[in-house]
Amino acid sequence: MACRTPAVQDYRQRRTQDERGPMRIAVLNQKGGTGKTTTTVALGTGLALAGHRVLIIDVDSQGHVGISLGIEGKRTLYHLMVEGMPLSQCVVAARPNLDVLIGDDTLASVEIFLARKDEGRDKLLRKVLHENHDYDFILLDCGPSLSLLNMNALTFADHLIVPVSCDFLSLVGVKQVMKTLKNVNQVLLHPISIMGILPTFYDMRNNISDESIKTLKGYFHDKVLPPIRINTRLKEAPRHRQSIFEYAPDSRGASDYQRVVDWVVREHQRRAQASA
Repeated sequence: MACRTPAVQDYRQRRTQDERGPMRIAVLNQKGGTGKTTTTVALGTGLALAGHRVLIIDVDSQGHVGISLGIEGKRTLYHLMVEGMPLSQCVVAARPNLDVLIGDDTLASVEIFLARKDEGRDKLLRKVLHENHDYDFILLDCGPSLSLLNMNALTFADHLIVPVSCDFLSLVGVKQVMKTLKNVNQVLLHPISIMGILPTFYDMRNNISDESIKTLKGYFHDKVLPPIRINTRLKEAPRHRQSIFEYAPDSRGASDYQRVVDWVVREHQRRAQASA
């Protein structure tokens, strides 16, 4: 404990400073196809429409955030983390109140760069973005893997939203996420917390959907959010380079994600009151 004391004191000091900064939320499930990008884009645009300043960081080399919003950019996390460029020169203004740091295949080079570092490779993103307080929310769309970039996202974020599609294999993916969080908490001394478990692809016609939600509530209780129902409009929106609130604001998908947006805003307000 004598060796850990300086690190714990440093963390507490940073934690106090972070409470005055943006709310940092990673969207992660190590299983693919659970609706991570759809959730990140819908949550980011919904918060921006509500008047909050939002930054989305695409941590996935597939770059689906930029594709979904119909934007392109010349710079990614590579230029921020490897070349040391300021964030303001890397982001793209996607919508009013919404900036995006897009992802592409240059993120593979970031993985190689991090793998070669001897120290601090798990917390480099936190180091380069630690003093940026220009946003109310920073959302990180993580890829479906346990990569060094995802570890950087988890040590940068303070909260985690886990989209879980209503099937058995996704429940297995949640167990993998829990093991990862345990390592982040105990080894890297960064206590990230699960903010919410978001059931996706909910189909009321299938028993497996209800069984999945019951199983999640048995483990996570009130952390489980109302489910996102299967909706064709959610699948069509990226093809039109629009968020669900732009493409089909009256759809079930928009109403379901609006509940998530409202819930995150309430959590942000509660955190601000507790900090005060």
